[in-house]
Amino acid sequence: MTLMKKSFLFILTVYVFLILLSGCEKDLPGPGGNDDGISEEIKYINNWIWDVMNQVYFWSIYIPQNLNPDEELDPENFFKKLLYTKDRFSWLDDDYEGLMNQYYGVGKSMGYSPAFGRFSNTDGVFIIVEYIFPGSPADLAGLKRGDIIVSINGIDLDINNYYTLYSSEIQTVTLGELMDDGIAKTDIKLSMTAEVLALDPAIYYEIKEIENHKIGYLVYVEFTAGKSNEYLSTLGNIFDTFSVSGITDLIVDLRYNPGGDLDAAGFLASAIAPARVVLNHEVLVRFEYNSLYRNYFLQHEGPNSENLVLKFPDNPQNINFNRIYFLTTKGTASACEFTISGLYPYMEVILVGQNTYGKYTGAWIIPDTDDSPRHNYALVPVVMKYANADGYTDFDEGLSVDIQVEDDLIHAVPFGDFNDQVFYKAVEAIVGQEHMPTLKKAIQPVSFEQLENKRKESRRNLFIDPVH
Repeated sequence: MTLMKKSFLFILTVYVFLILLSGCEKDLPGPGGNDDGISEEIKYINNWIWDVMNQVYFWSIYIPQNLNPDEELDPENFFKKLLYTKDRFSWLDDDYEGLMNQYYGVGKSMGYSPAFGRFSNTDGVFIIVEYIFPGSPADLAGLKRGDIIVSINGIDLDINNYYTLYSSEIQTVTLGELMDDGIAKTDIKLSMTAEVLALDPAIYYEIKEIENHKIGYLVYVEFTAGKSNEYLSTLGNIFDTFSVSGITDLIVDLRYNPGGDLDAAGFLASAIAPARVVLNHEVLVRFEYNSLYRNYFLQHEGPNSENLVLKFPDNPQNINFNRIYFLTTKGTASACEFTISGLYPYMEVILVGQNTYGKYTGAWIIPDTDDSPRHNYALVPVVMKYANADGYTDFDEGLSVDIQVEDDLIHAVPFGDFNDQVFYKAVEAIVGQEHMPTLKKAIQPVSFEQLENKRKESRRNLFIDPVH
């Protein structure tokens, strides 16, 4: 979406120029002190927030115009005052460089994805490992999907310390075991140190052969193309393998995928869709912006602008399917829903698991664009919403599943194991119950309260080319 990025920079430049021409009303502050207790640096940041949000924010008409950025003590609180009441997704980040590393799938990490939980009416917290990145410190230490962590560095996890302990760069974790009356601490301890990792989101794939079916199975945990599209190359190689192997069916596991970037979503959609849809460059989604941006794109680029209509991109790895199965949970969000809903008009799309999160908006990552940036904040405002080719949007309650199955994470088994009930039900829908293997005795799912995962919350977005 290079065109969109160029358009954004052009409009932002023009907008700032107009502000400067009419700058008698509100001069941008310089460094130094003042007598009102608010530093000039804070005023500068607040004015930057004010100007950008009034330009790009999808709900800009709802920004209270009686606010004065020169009178606000805290940029984050000021930013929150600008948000539309129904906006759950915009945020202000105080570490632009760290955010961009996260965006590109590069950062310091142990290489395991945590689900934080606790049982009702208790302060004790535990971590269930959703998945492991192959070759990561966690993988090499012996941690695996479904492991339960109850303490880190000798300190038991609780409601006040769990995220701080999880964020430690050197960890010795103590594992727990699920018992009838709760989780008991074991003697198993694993040690690991965080490293800068390239976190390729296509973490697992295989081909299952049952009866006359060859079922491709892909676990995809985040939509990110990588700095040089290296993660799209991984996806392409996997789909080449599926194609050469002659798969008859495909299951894509998005249960732990919070979203990500537009390029990766477009690539996956065009790899899956019927060939005629990709060859004809049919409409994947249409974008709606605020009036400033909508009018600009219409006037300068026309109604078929790439910034208003995203079509299926060319993809030599297209497998030309007419049916696709997605595994989903309530955490499946944003770019996941973009991909799924974009495919609805063109093929049979079957969701197995739980209803998705319900996010149909997209965001830009916007730093200070001055030649010499004066702060490391980044705005991540909602700038658009999307609808598929049939006009389907505003799915606040998420995308509805076709086959309802609870993801029993506390009894998690390796990916591709038929004792994973969500995976089992998807395969069963493909081959029929009579061809399914006999499983061990069914285990009753255990419910628990799932706590905030700050990293996943920040990733629960559809990102459109970062501006830098």
